Amino acid sequence: MLIRQTKDTFIRRYGSIGYISNQLTRHDRNYDETGAIFLEQLSRNPKTISSIVTDLSKLFNDVSYDDLNSDFIEFAKDLEKNNFVVIGNSQIELNSKEPSFTYKKGNPKTSTYNFATNENTNILTDSADFFYEEFHKNPKIFGFQIELTSRCNERCIHCYIPDSKKNEGVDMDLDLIHKVLDDARKMETLQLTISGGEPFLHKEINHVLTYARKKDFSITILSNLTLVNDEHIEILKEINPALIQVSLYSMNPLEHDAITLVKGSFNKTKQNIEKLVQSDIPVQISCPVMKLNRKSYRDVLKYAQSLQIKAQTDFIMMAKADFDESNLANRLNLDETEELINDIINLDPDYIEFIRTLQPKSFDIEKFKDSPICGVGVDSICLTANGDYYPCAGWQGMILGNAKKQCLEDVWNHSKQIKYLRSITTNSFPECIKCNAKDYCAMCLVRNFNENNGDMLKISKHFCDVAFLNKKLVEDYYANKSNK
Repeated sequence: MLIRQTKDTFIRRYGSIGYISNQLTRHDRNYDETGAIFLEQLSRNPKTISSIVTDLSKLFNDVSYDDLNSDFIEFAKDLEKNNFVVIGNSQIELNSKEPSFTYKKGNPKTSTYNFATNENTNILTDSADFFYEEFHKNPKIFGFQIELTSRCNERCIHCYIPDSKKNEGVDMDLDLIHKVLDDARKMETLQLTISGGEPFLHKEINHVLTYARKKDFSITILSNLTLVNDEHIEILKEINPALIQVSLYSMNPLEHDAITLVKGSFNKTKQNIEKLVQSDIPVQISCPVMKLNRKSYRDVLKYAQSLQIKAQTDFIMMAKADFDESNLANRLNLDETEELINDIINLDPDYIEFIRTLQPKSFDIEKFKDSPICGVGVDSICLTANGDYYPCAGWQGMILGNAKKQCLEDVWNHSKQIKYLRSITTNSFPECIKCNAKDYCAMCLVRNFNENNGDMLKISKHFCDVAFLNKKLVEDYYANKSNK
C-alpha cells in the first residue's frame, strides 16, 4: 500500500508540534509530538506504508510493529478523508485520487473554512489557538513576503509606497533571492508571498517562481496582472500557487485607469484575470474602495461572482511609508463607509458569515490584554528589493536588518526593533481594553506608524470611528433580522 501527500498539502514542524495544511481546502491541523513524527514520514513521493512503519518502529521501540502499523493506518486514513494524502496500490491509483483545483466544480479557494476536530487525541487545538499559544511564546516565521522589485508600471493614487521608490527601479539580485528563500525554508516558513512593486517586472520572475516551488512553499502572488503573458501562465500552472491576488478597482475602464493613472490598464488586468480562470489558476480580486470608485464595488463583486472567484475590499487605507498623507484624501469618510458596508452586506453572501464572527463575544480578558496586536515580529516578516527587512510591506519606516549583511535567522532572533515589536500587546493600549467597540476593531500598528509620523502607539481617530460604525451596523443587522 502506497501513500503520499497531495500536491496542495504542506507539512511543517514547530518544536514538538506537527502542522499540516491544505491550500486547496484551507483545512489545517496541529499534532502533538507523536503525530508530528508520523507527519514527518510523509512525502510528496510515494512511500509504502510498511516501510514507514518499519522506520517508525526504530523510533518507538517500546511499541509493537502491529500496534504501530494499526495506529499509522488509522492516522493515514483520517488524513486521506480530509484530502491531506492519497493512499492506493499503485502510482496510477494515487494520481487518480489526487484532488485538483478547477473552476468547473466551483472554487474552494474562494472561501475560508474553520477547521477543528477532536476526534483524534494527537490533534491539538484549532490553528488560531495554536498560532496564538505557540508563536506568541516562540516566534516563528510562518509567513514571509518578498518584494522582488520596487518598480511598478502603475501609479495608483491610494498606494502606500512612495512614487520616488517606484521610480528608482531597484530589482533584487537572483543570488540574494536564493539566499533568503533558502534561509526561510530552513526556518520552516510555510507561506511565501511574492510581490513588488509589480513582481512580473522582474526579469527572472519565472525562475523565482520555479525556485520557490522547489523549496516547497505555499505561494501567493500579488500583481496587477497587466504584464502576464502565456509563458507566465504555463509557469503558474506548474508551480500550483495557493492564490494570485489582483487589484481591480471598477468595471468602468476609465474609472479603473483613473486610479492606476495608466491608460488601458483595466483591459489588460481584466483580460488576464479571465485567462487565469480559463487556465484553472486560483485568483482573488482585491478592490480597495476610495472616493473615486465607491459606487463601483458592487459591479466588481458581481463580476467576481460571475467568474466564481472572490472579491474583497479594504476601505480604511493608510498613509504612505514616508509619512506623506496626501493619498488619504482618497479615503472614504464615515458616511461613505457606512453606505459601502451596507452594500456589501446586501450583495455579498460571504459577508453574512463574516458579520456573524463580529458579534460581541466573551473572552479571557487577561489573555486579551497579553495578546499581540498582529503577526509582525511574531509570525511574519517582509523583505524589500534593496535587501531591507521590514515588519510588513507597508512598514518601510522601520528597518529590522538587511539581507545582504545578515541571515534571516539572525534578524529574526536578534534585531532590537523586532524584540520591541514583540513587547507590544493590547496592554500597550489601555484605552482599547475598556473600549465598547474592541470586538469590531482592526487597529493596525503600521497604519498608526505611517499616519502619525512614526508613532505606532498613537491611534488615529478614523480607525476608532470605523470600529464603532462596524459595531452599529452589526447590531442593526441582527436587530432587523430578529424583527423579521
